[in-house]
Amino acid sequence: MKKNISLPGLFIITAIIGLILTGCAFLGTVTIRTDPDISSVLAGGSLKLRTSGSDIVWVVSSTGDGNGQVSPGTHITPDGLLNVSPEETNKNLYVIARSAKNGKTDTKLIRVVTVTDVSISPDDIPVVAGRTLQFRAQVTGTNNPDNLVTWSISSDITGTTDATIGTSIDKSGMLRVSANEKLKTIHVFAVSVVDDSKFGYLPVSVVVPTVTGVIVSPSNETVAIGRTIQFHSSVFGTHDPDPAVTWRVFSNETGTGNVTPGTSINDKGLLTVSINETLKVLHVFATSAYDSAFTGRVPVNVVVPVITDIAVSPSGQSMRAGDSQQFHALVTGTYDPDPTVTWKVSSNITGTGAVTPGTEINASGMLTVAKGETLPNLYIIATSVYDQTKYGRSPVNVIIPVVNNVTVMPSNVSVETGGTHQFTASVTGINNPNTAVTWKVCSDAAGARVLTSGTNINSNGLLTVSVNETLKTLFVFATSVFDTDKFGSSILTVIAVKPPETPPQVVTPPQVVTPPAVVTPPQVVTPPQVVTPPQVVTPPVTTQPPVVTQPPVTAQPPTAQPPAAQPPAVSIVTVSPSTVSTQTNRTVQFRASVTGTGNNAVTWKVSSNAEGTGPVAPRTSINSGGLLTVAPNEWSPTLYVFATSAADTGKTGMAVVTITNNNANQGTNQGR
Repeated sequence: MKKNISLPGLFIITAIIGLILTGCAFLGTVTIRTDPDISSVLAGGSLKLRTSGSDIVWVVSSTGDGNGQVSPGTHITPDGLLNVSPEETNKNLYVIARSAKNGKTDTKLIRVVTVTDVSISPDDIPVVAGRTLQFRAQVTGTNNPDNLVTWSISSDITGTTDATIGTSIDKSGMLRVSANEKLKTIHVFAVSVVDDSKFGYLPVSVVVPTVTGVIVSPSNETVAIGRTIQFHSSVFGTHDPDPAVTWRVFSNETGTGNVTPGTSINDKGLLTVSINETLKVLHVFATSAYDSAFTGRVPVNVVVPVITDIAVSPSGQSMRAGDSQQFHALVTGTYDPDPTVTWKVSSNITGTGAVTPGTEINASGMLTVAKGETLPNLYIIATSVYDQTKYGRSPVNVIIPVVNNVTVMPSNVSVETGGTHQFTASVTGINNPNTAVTWKVCSDAAGARVLTSGTNINSNGLLTVSVNETLKTLFVFATSVFDTDKFGSSILTVIAVKPPETPPQVVTPPQVVTPPAVVTPPQVVTPPQVVTPPQVVTPPVTTQPPVVTQPPVTAQPPTAQPPAAQPPAVSIVTVSPSTVSTQTNRTVQFRASVTGTGNNAVTWKVSSNAEGTGPVAPRTSINSGGLLTVAPNEWSPTLYVFATSAADTGKTGMAVVTITNNNANQGTNQGR
């Protein structure tokens, strides 16, 4: 059955056939090659050519178009063998290969040359047994013959005998001589590929390295027990002997005495002396790997380090409870003793006294004094790991703040039910104690917390009295965070406020229908009867209010008011500058930016720690405008400035202040 093909289908088939034909043409490309890859031939010689195509017709010509005459006898066989007549006068021949299948062609230029000489370089250079030597050949003649040779070696000048097994030369002219080569001379040959009757010849002397000595350096060294020292070797001799050596360490010059376990030398010459080594002298040997009859040796003096002193710094520090201080130890002595120490903090000079939990010093010498430390003096002790009989120590004076009094202001106040009142607390004492307090409100002076729901005081001292509070008196307490035994209180009188009465609501009977066109004045009471809209005319404005016998009420239910808009939430408080350096008896101006609300008000605070609870010197303060004043005797090396949003006390920004001259103020009177 005949099947019709649509135009699109015909187009696709035509494209596929075109691609197939194009591919076939590509696959039928003709390329001429020679093996070996040369482009020259002798007159009277021959050259085999090959092609990638099939059904090839070969032509040789004196011109590139294939029409040039060649000398009689010059021809190419159907399988691509070019034969050049001895009387060929053309210097260049063109070999053309044409595919009888697709007509593709390729042309290759073949030079007709003569070879006059083959030379080898370098000459007069000996080769060391076990080494290599690179040779190169130069083919000369007329019409630039190909510079291609075949390499060979022989044990004699005839080139017919082999060299020792392991001695060879590759096709690039690299000669490799066996380490066991016994021949004194190796004969190297390079034969021209174009004219194998022409070759170069070169005798090469084989030499054997000779070791004359081994030197070890450094010499007369001193090394402490537990340490290492690097040694080096130099092997001398003729014909560049192998520089490799084997390393050993002994207790005597003859190389027979053992050393203490742990004392050793590796294959790179690194000597390690055991911490337990008792020998006074060690002997390091380096023996030639090529000729073990030659060895170098050096004596090494072994010394024992002696610690003369351990100095702990800083010395005589004064620290506040809750602070940290980095200590350092300097170990001195003879022969560079090990500087490693172990750290300890004690309540007595002998290092046996216990300290308050939380007071500790870590392996790096960082001392932390517990917030609750009650000891007036601590002792930092650094003991040598190498010699535990040697130690250094430094006393630390602990400055312990004492809370004398907590005062709540105001001390006596009245607050209405449903109202609020802000309280503040003042903490006074010795050594500038932490001024932070915790707040609570109770029902009696004993601290019983029997309160009506809704009556509370927040962490900033803001008291809220419940609208339903029935207690007549409340007691507000502020307790010192540093010393919870110290607190202050304030008496608050609660004034009960009667809530406003809610007016009775007017219920409109369900059968009354108020026409949409009738406007009812708020003073008019809608009668229970149904009023026909056309008969009721209510003037839009009454000049005289009607007489009402009942209390004025609104005929319509009260309109629900939309909830009050909530202020946007505070997202972040930023203090600038965020970091600053200053000195004692100086001021720094800070500014705060509150993001997320229109209320930019903040409260400012300064502390000696990042938690905001650290005490500062009495005259160190920050005012409501963000101006920080650093007291002349401020003891803390770092201050922290806080800005807390007035709209959201849970959002706080912080800046860090570094006191650059603080060390000048350290001492027993710091912070006072």
